[in-house]
Amino acid sequence: MRKHILLLLTLTVSLRFVSQTTTPTPNDFDKKYRFGLRVSGQPTWFSTTDKKTGSNGSVFGWGFGLNMEYRFSDVACLLTGIGGDFEGGKYTYKNDPSNNYQVAYFTDENDEFITPTNGNVNKIRKNGTKAYLIKERKVKTTYVTIPLILKLSTREYNNLKYFGLFGGEIGFRVKALATDSYSEGRKYTGDSLYTTIPITEQSGMDVSKDASLVPIRVGLHVGAGVEYRVAPTTSFFGSISYFKSFTNFAKNKSEYLFYNWNEFDKAGNNSNVSFSFIKQQLIYNAIRINVGIMF
Repeated sequence: MRKHILLLLTLTVSLRFVSQTTTPTPNDFDKKYRFGLRVSGQPTWFSTTDKKTGSNGSVFGWGFGLNMEYRFSDVACLLTGIGGDFEGGKYTYKNDPSNNYQVAYFTDENDEFITPTNGNVNKIRKNGTKAYLIKERKVKTTYVTIPLILKLSTREYNNLKYFGLFGGEIGFRVKALATDSYSEGRKYTGDSLYTTIPITEQSGMDVSKDASLVPIRVGLHVGAGVEYRVAPTTSFFGSISYFKSFTNFAKNKSEYLFYNWNEFDKAGNNSNVSFSFIKQQLIYNAIRINVGIMF
């Protein structure tokens, strides 16, 4: 009888030990509010449906931010926070002189963009005005970003959790700079007189005035990742996600870039030109590789 009781007690203790080692118990890994930090490496690029503007590759950017999680249940939480993202992209302009499509712009003596107005071209061809026939533009931007993402996680096994991300992101544009490549540059000295500018590229051009009028970007954010707990209140995470903007980076119609360069170029003294401004449709895309720590 004693042997049976001893055997029963041994089995009970063994089963309890196995249960405790295989079934996760609630801990600080699942507390209601959590905060953390993240850094991101991200190739970003523009996509466009405009046949006269072509995407010309990605720019490698980076980002950082503060994360905050609010847990709804064992598997679902809201991921938000605030961060800064440094992004970019490259695109080219169609060059078709036979159909009078060559993109150009003017700057004044202080290298500020000029909005050309219809009428006598000699109002523009004055001392100090520069004209550039542009081939390619590389843009670098800075955004303050706020994610609003649903994070769905598995239960914890061997200190690991896997999760998926789906939601949105709001970004506020702070800066937009461009590096332009040219096929021709001119500096006017009066009327139609000019000297050729020996320059093929110029950086640090502030294109914020030709970006979208409202400096807000809204987009989709989806991804997946893994989280590893190293202490009761601390875990490291890594994830990869895709971002696509719903809003146009630029104004739908430029106020500075025009395409009837041939007409302007051939205009003589007292000749009038009706400037045709290009359409712009540039959508941000990004692949984000995120690593960080949660507390």
